[in-house]
Amino acid sequence: MSSLEHLSRRCLLLLLCVVAVACGEEDSPPTEEDILVRLSAIPGLTVREEPVGPGIPPDHRFFVMEFDQPADHAHPEGQRFRQRLTLLHASRTRPMVLYASGYFVHTQASRREPTQWLEANQLSIEHRFFGTSRPAPPDWSQLTIRQSADDFHRIVEAFKPLYPARWISTGASKGGETMVFFRRFYPDDVHGTVAYVAPLARFDDDRFIAFQESVGSAPCRERLKSFQHAALDQRAALLAELDTRAARRGLTFNHLGRDVALEHAIIEHYFYFWQYDSQSRCGTVPTPSASPAVLMDELDARVDMASFSDDQVEAYGPYNYQAAVELGYPRPFETHLAGRLRFPGTDTPQAYAPRGVPTTFQPGAMPDIQDWVSREGERLMFVYGGHDPWTAAPYSLGGARDSVLYTVPGGNHGARLALLPEAQRNEARVLLRQWAGLEIGALELQVSKWRLEPEGEEWGPRLGRPLSR
Repeated sequence: MSSLEHLSRRCLLLLLCVVAVACGEEDSPPTEEDILVRLSAIPGLTVREEPVGPGIPPDHRFFVMEFDQPADHAHPEGQRFRQRLTLLHASRTRPMVLYASGYFVHTQASRREPTQWLEANQLSIEHRFFGTSRPAPPDWSQLTIRQSADDFHRIVEAFKPLYPARWISTGASKGGETMVFFRRFYPDDVHGTVAYVAPLARFDDDRFIAFQESVGSAPCRERLKSFQHAALDQRAALLAELDTRAARRGLTFNHLGRDVALEHAIIEHYFYFWQYDSQSRCGTVPTPSASPAVLMDELDARVDMASFSDDQVEAYGPYNYQAAVELGYPRPFETHLAGRLRFPGTDTPQAYAPRGVPTTFQPGAMPDIQDWVSREGERLMFVYGGHDPWTAAPYSLGGARDSVLYTVPGGNHGARLALLPEAQRNEARVLLRQWAGLEIGALELQVSKWRLEPEGEEWGPRLGRPLSR
């Protein structure tokens, strides 16, 4: 080949490259193999890829990440921490579901209900001060709903260039609260929010008392109260059972004390039943004639005494701090136990908060959130369970635009859109897809397509299961 021919070929290749750029090929979505490279280029983000695991579409990819954050967003030059995230990647052209439990983040892939319905990507965030996402040493005054919203905003800003389709935020219980708080401070970061069983509580909220006094049927309520009476009447025998089981499981109760831990567990048994079981199973609760071992079996199975042990009290210390400072909490439901309690009025977040940390309640925090929802809220979807005690403190839509509130009849804290009556379920499906900017086909509303799929682990106080990460 002559030098002239070689130069001509190079000029032709250069011309083709210029044409490609001019036609926008340079801006076309990257191949799926490029996503790890793109993620690694985000400033402050460290990322590793993990197997997607069972139950996840095999064409998805899963990443465990940490993102550099300021402990105080008002002073980003100060202390920093690494916030843990996970990403379930489907396609850059699909919507993104932003998910938070309000506590930890699971490092195994799972898909929340909106992720499944929208066939979306999912970015999951560990809340500040939980798990490894904690500044060291911690300044607890920086654990606020505003600082958390600032965390989420920085993350959204970092990831939106990679995922330009519409974003939907979601979470359940404290996670649902967290996503509404985020919208209040950054209303345009996502296009819509689905908040499941999210309370908006007051300080020492007595609405929970009235709810528990009337939830379900009278015979079921009385059976649950009779169980509590029997357990308190046999306190000494149950403490002996607790000591045996604690030794076997390696549980300690230095923060609360074993006697307080047992009493709080008995108080909360009633709340736990309605939160996570159904009235049809009321007959499984032991009668007062049951042996101490059987009473403890019921208490441990439903409430889980490990929830009151030092390990989990420490792990959930951030939640109890937040509840005592901003979130509010239920008044203990214990008047029917008067005369049997040794520590009345102590089953409150202050007893579980980190020792030595002051907890001054901010009475304006939650009213400000409700005021925003009522006046400026837009594209909000709330889902509650009819028998779930947390439904005693629901959000009010007020003048929120393009927003809905659903209640699953007889539902508990596991209430989901798929459990709604068919008409509401279809309405929610249409609304969610509209928010996500997706077309709505008639076939997508076929009843045969509706089923509740596993969503992965949720953590939090009153969940009645051992802590795992």
